[in-house]
Amino acid sequence: MSPFLVFFGLVVLHFSIFVNAGCKSTPGSDGWPTDEQWAVFNETLGGQLIKPTPPGAVCHPDQPTYNSAADWSTFPFHRNDPVSTAANNANNDTCLPDTEYTCSPLGYPAYVVNATTAEHVAAGVIFAGLNNIRLVVKATGHDYLGRNSAPNALSIWTRNLQGITFDDSFQPTNCSSAIVASALTTAAGQTMAELYKASDANNLTIVGGMGEGVGIGGYITGSGHSPLSTSYGMAADNLLELTLATPSGDIITANECQNTDYFYAFRGGGGGTFGVLLTATIKTYPTPAINMITLTVSSYTGPTDDYWSAMTYILTQFPTLSDSYISGYPYLIPTYPVSATASISTYSARFLDHLSGFNDTSKISALFDPIISHITTTWPSLTISNSTTSYPNMYLNFLANYDTSAAGTDKFIGSRLLGADVLSGNTTALNTALRGVSQGAEFGTFLLGGQGVADAQPRGGSDAVNPAWRSALAHVVADLSFAPQNETAKEEASALMDNKVQYLRDLAPDSGAYINEAFINEPSWQTAFWGSNYAQLAQIKKSVDLNDVFWCHPCVGNEGWEEVGDSLCTV
Repeated sequence: MSPFLVFFGLVVLHFSIFVNAGCKSTPGSDGWPTDEQWAVFNETLGGQLIKPTPPGAVCHPDQPTYNSAADWSTFPFHRNDPVSTAANNANNDTCLPDTEYTCSPLGYPAYVVNATTAEHVAAGVIFAGLNNIRLVVKATGHDYLGRNSAPNALSIWTRNLQGITFDDSFQPTNCSSAIVASALTTAAGQTMAELYKASDANNLTIVGGMGEGVGIGGYITGSGHSPLSTSYGMAADNLLELTLATPSGDIITANECQNTDYFYAFRGGGGGTFGVLLTATIKTYPTPAINMITLTVSSYTGPTDDYWSAMTYILTQFPTLSDSYISGYPYLIPTYPVSATASISTYSARFLDHLSGFNDTSKISALFDPIISHITTTWPSLTISNSTTSYPNMYLNFLANYDTSAAGTDKFIGSRLLGADVLSGNTTALNTALRGVSQGAEFGTFLLGGQGVADAQPRGGSDAVNPAWRSALAHVVADLSFAPQNETAKEEASALMDNKVQYLRDLAPDSGAYINEAFINEPSWQTAFWGSNYAQLAQIKKSVDLNDVFWCHPCVGNEGWEEVGDSLCTV
């Protein structure tokens, strides 16, 4: 008898006994597979099953995997490890890169399927479902909400699903007509940097983000904002087809002509919820030249009234800038210390024009010269400087300006989407909100929405992108770090982040937030992250994953379960 048939004989027997347990199986419980069953499962995978060691052990001299050259603060370290994630708190701080703390594997998945084929993914889904094991999916580990890791879980690691191909005129499977557009098909393990590089070699680009290690699966299922969104919509709006492993372990193709529920849900419905992305086919565009203005406004006496008035004024200009298809990544750093007795408040912004020709900075200069003049004249206490840079294509702009923030920290993120009505409305309320969000941390006021998002026409007529994005211009996002292995510090940080985001909720009560950069403890998260789309998404979740093979938080349809310590149990 083949190992595959033996495997299914074992797990079906196991499933028939334990599937109705009130909690997912955990090591040592009656429902957990025996060592023999794990060994047989590994045979079916061709030896691709990993029992991981805690990644932080490389920084502990008493551990066998010690490596003094390892750099925990870099994203490559975490994406190249089968279980490590960018946020320490996603793994309960169980093995930090500091000998002051103990190093334990208990916060990480118990086993990992190192998937290099679609069949590996499907086998992992089936094994977890039949054995009632908690299942998580990790690609590159770039998820600050911790949806890609869990203790006592089986993890499917998709980083090693590789491959990128191009089509001049892509035709979705089983559809009668071709889409008159070039397209890129990528395997789930590719990163944003890899996709930009491959596209650029073909004089093309994609609607992509500015994080070099972001994986395509989490990015698109979360909707995916981009500096090109102002013209071409969200990344999810540009998805033409996907292949996936369903909660029952089937490998299917979804597009506007077949499996349309999956096609809808995977475009913005959140990762780790409806199945495992295997490949994605994305619309491509001729690579544009990028003209960038870097604007810096500083107050050398800290966050003064003048400083906040100038910040408020700049945000009131976002509607005009967006109408001209400008995008940008401005950061406000309200209390940067320069000495023991002095601090500096800085507005550091990169705004992009991708519709003018290379080195044609006249458009971006015409837009920003009046803004700079107004700030200089109205608030002379502030120091302002600016410079322009031109890039002949999107890839070179990406290489020069991608996110270089550190990984491997404990942090909370919070965000809110703001529309033109808010930015052009009550300036006193906007000023108050900016001051409130600034408490304890820097934050970004990213100009990423606008006409391209509002007027997007996703294939099939609709997708699951949060409707709040369709009227949004600014994505305001803050992050807040806290001390590890300190429950008091964690609770205080959570309360402070909730307070910061509340200023934005009060400012835009009818809006929502971007799920991939959001507060994990967001109240009414179903509405905040998916708005009116939630009911349809919950119905799809119920119909395709009746036994809740996939569960994460905050994720669609998770209300029937809760985490109890290191266990996942029914409510």
